[in-house]
Amino acid sequence: MKKGFKDIEEYFLQVEEKKLRTVAQAKRPAPGRDRQNLVNQIKNLNEKLKGKDRKIKELFKEIGQLRSLLESYRKREEELKAKEEEFKQIDEYKGKIEQLQQEVARLKGEVSEKEREIEKLKAQEVPKPKVELFIEVALNSVSELVAGKNRMKVLFSKRFRKDMVKEVSPRPFLFNSFISALERIDSTAKLLKRDSKHDIYRVRVTSPYGEYRAIYLKMDNSTVKFVRFGQRDSIYQELEASKWNLD
Repeated sequence: MKKGFKDIEEYFLQVEEKKLRTVAQAKRPAPGRDRQNLVNQIKNLNEKLKGKDRKIKELFKEIGQLRSLLESYRKREEELKAKEEEFKQIDEYKGKIEQLQQEVARLKGEVSEKEREIEKLKAQEVPKPKVELFIEVALNSVSELVAGKNRMKVLFSKRFRKDMVKEVSPRPFLFNSFISALERIDSTAKLLKRDSKHDIYRVRVTSPYGEYRAIYLKMDNSTVKFVRFGQRDSIYQELEASKWNLD
């Protein structure tokens, strides 16, 4: 009896084991299906990788575009900085120009004031007798002064004295210009003509009233004689008309 129960127990155990093997075999895929599944999985992975590659290429392309754009922005930034420096220089130049314009306006005002003063001086005519006396005394003093400095004897003819009185009467400061020119006689003298007796020279006299000329004769190495004085153009015209008659 005991043996009968044992046989029955073993029978049921075998049946259960067989059932489990059957279930396990049913769950286990066939070898062909396993391979196909692997192939499908690989294909899916490859497709996914291809998509990733396209995305990576698109990202690299976008990165390249962004780098180019960034480089153009950098260049633009450098250009803007250079423009800012130029604008700063322009502002500095504008400031300097304004200063110069103010200086020019100031100088123009001073020039206008000097011109008005000159016009006033031109309008002031000293009485002729006083001018004659002044010229006589001044020319004598000049002769002594030049003789003392340059060891040169300076003479003045009657015609020269008359010319000087005529020109200085309406122009009080013209005599000062003549004295300044006389001090530079070595550098401002120029030979005009030679005649049988003396060499004829001129001295340039620049004054606020215009250009004047003093004509003199060189008597010898240590003596000169001033014979005519007048405004540049008119004195030359008179001398040409008189054929350089200096008496």
